[in-house]
Parts: sequence; C-alpha cells; structure tokens
Amino acid sequence: MADGESGDSPAVLVHQRLRQAAWSPIEPNIMNHPLPTDVTCRCIMATEYPVLTAEMTITECVSALLQHRVLSMPVVDAQGKYLGQFRKVHLLAAVLPAIAVHDPRFDRITRMIDSGLLQETMSDVRALYSVIANDPVSLHLDPEAPVLRPDQPLVAAMFYLFHGHNFLPVVEAETGLLVGEVSSWHVLECITQSP
Repeated sequence: MADGESGDSPAVLVHQRLRQAAWSPIEPNIMNHPLPTDVTCRCIMATEYPVLTAEMTITECVSALLQHRVLSMPVVDAQGKYLGQFRKVHLLAAVLPAIAVHDPRFDRITRMIDSGLLQETMSDVRALYSVIANDPVSLHLDPEAPVLRPDQPLVAAMFYLFHGHNFLPVVEAETGLLVGEVSSWHVLECITQSP
C-alpha cells in the first residue's frame, strides 16, 4: 500500500521514516552531502569579503566594522584558517556593566537605569574600552559561532539567519580554510528568484 493509501497521518509517516532512518545502515558521508538538486552555500556565497586577522587590535577591528558597515567579521590566521567571529556584542559586553550583560531581561535593566542603580556614562564606557583597545582580537572572538560548509544546503544557512546571524562564514571541513560568506542578502535574493 502506498503512503497516501495507508491511512496514517503525515506526522505518523514522518515519524516512521525517521525511525527507519535512525536504525538503517547509512552510507558513510551521506548526511554530509546535499541532494544534487539542492541549492548549496557554495552557489550563492560571496568569495570576496572583508576579514580580520588574529593579531589585529580591537581598535583596528572596530574600524574595519565601521568601514565595511557590518556588525561581525570572520577572523583568520596567517594561512587563512578560520578562527572565529568578532561581533559587535563582544565589544559591547566588554564596555557595559556586568549586570546589563548577564541579565537578558531588558525591562529590568531599564528599571535599574531609571531608578539610578546603573549610572554609567559614556566616559565610563570609553574608559572600559581603553582597557581592551590594544588587545589582539584573538582574545575577544567567538570560536563557537556557527559556520557553514560549502556543500551544505542553503536551507541550513536560513536556520542560523533566522536566529539572528546576519553573516555566516563558509569553511572547508577538511582544511579549516575560510572560503566564503553567506549573508542575509544572499539568502533573500535566492528566496525571491524563480527556479
């Protein structure tokens, strides 16, 4: 009997297929490669994009973010291997009061500011910035930021973009080399194109 004739709901059929897949022998690397008809990250990734190097200072990195009008940039070593992402949140975390960084409840932070419990000024922020301004970016990057592989389906990038990432580095799994970048703009263009 065909799936449509079995009487099972679509949810039950999906669950059955997932159970079968979980207990069936899978060819090596089959999960690492998209179907040939999938649009992959390689198809739309930019191959020319600004990068930071591990020895750059925080001041140099902030200048690069401002120059390129982006909120994050990938960091590479001298051989072009991906090390992590430097994002604006790393800078803000270093210059904001600890309570503001560690308490995600914005309404509570607002009440603390309104009541005078948080009294930091831009002078205080600049003083904290001066402490880290000459640090190498390697001390302030996020090595756990999500990365994509060139052969991954573009849909994988969409999940990360949905969760607040605007630019995603594309890294070769075998070499660790940064080979591209997928942006929200690339994905939006791809969504709206006719197949």
